[in-house]
Amino acid sequence: MFYQTRTLTPVPAAPRLTIIFNPIAGRRRRGFLEDVTDRLTARGWAIELQATARRGDAERLARAIVRMPKQDRPDLLAVAGGDGTIGEAINGLVTAVDADAMPFGIIPMGTANVLAAEIGLAVDAAAIAATLDARQARRVHVGLANGRAFSLMVGAGFDAHVVAGVDPAMKKRLGKLAYMWQALREARRFPYPTYRVSIDGGDPIEAASVIVAKGRYYGGRHVVAPAADLGKAGFEICLFERRGIFQVLRYGLALALGCLPRTAGYAIASGSRVEITGPIDDPVQGDGDIIGRLPMRIALAPIRLRLIMPRRDPTGTRPA
Repeated sequence: MFYQTRTLTPVPAAPRLTIIFNPIAGRRRRGFLEDVTDRLTARGWAIELQATARRGDAERLARAIVRMPKQDRPDLLAVAGGDGTIGEAINGLVTAVDADAMPFGIIPMGTANVLAAEIGLAVDAAAIAATLDARQARRVHVGLANGRAFSLMVGAGFDAHVVAGVDPAMKKRLGKLAYMWQALREARRFPYPTYRVSIDGGDPIEAASVIVAKGRYYGGRHVVAPAADLGKAGFEICLFERRGIFQVLRYGLALALGCLPRTAGYAIASGSRVEITGPIDDPVQGDGDIIGRLPMRIALAPIRLRLIMPRRDPTGTRPA
C-alpha cells in the first residue's frame, strides 16, 4: 500500500454569535430576524438565540455573557430589538471590567431605530448580516445618568414627559405616531417649569428643556446635535431656551424640517459632565425610555464599548 505524506489544513471552527432578541419588537416585522439569521448561517456562523421575556432581561443576559470566561464567550454578541432593548443590553455590557474586549452589534427592529441611523446601518436583512459578518468595530463612549448607561441621549423637560406619558398599547399600534399624538396632548398640559443645567462644574444655565446628546439624531433621523460623535469623549448639550406651547410647536416643526440647530432660542454647548436640576422627581428619558428622576448627574462611563458598524466607503465616511 502506498502512503503519501500530506499536510492537513485544520478546519476552522464556525464563529459563534449570540443574539439577544425582543420578541415583542419582532412582532411588527415577522420573519425579519429569521431572514438575518439565515443569511448569517449561510456565511458560516453558529447562532444561539436568547429571548427576553420582561423588562431588564436584555441587561441580565448581556451581563451574563460578558462575564463568561473568555474561552466560553461567543465571538460576537448582537441585540435585536428597539433602542430600549439595545439600551438595556448596553447597561449589562458596561458592568464588565473587560467589556472593551466583547464586540457587539445591533439588529434594529424597533420604532425609531436611532442607533442604527447614527451608525449608518440600513434596516435591511442583507445589510445587517453583511455588517455583522464583517465584524468591523469602533470603540464608542457611552454616558451614565445617575449610574444608568445610555448610548444616544438623555432628556429632561418636555420630551421626557412625552416619553413618560405615551401609551404602550398605542405605541405598539401606531409606532412614531403615538409619540406625536402624546406630544400634542402634553403641549396643552405641560407646566413648562425651569430647568437648571450645569456643564463641567460651571454656573447653572436656565432652560425650558434639555437634551444631553451622544449622537446626532433624535427620534429617527432628525438632527439635534450636528457635532455629536459616539466616539468622542464628551456630550453635546442641547438647550431649549424658550417655553410655552407656541415654542414647543415651533421647535417640533424645526426638528421635522431639519433646521432645529439653526433655530432661534436653541443653543448647543459641549462638555463631559452635566448636572440637571428642576422639579424634584421630574422624569428623565434615556434612549427613549424613562431611566430616572431629577436631579440628574451625567458623565462618561469609565470604559468604552466595541460597536460593530457598517464598512466605510472609499472616501472614509459612513453612509448617512
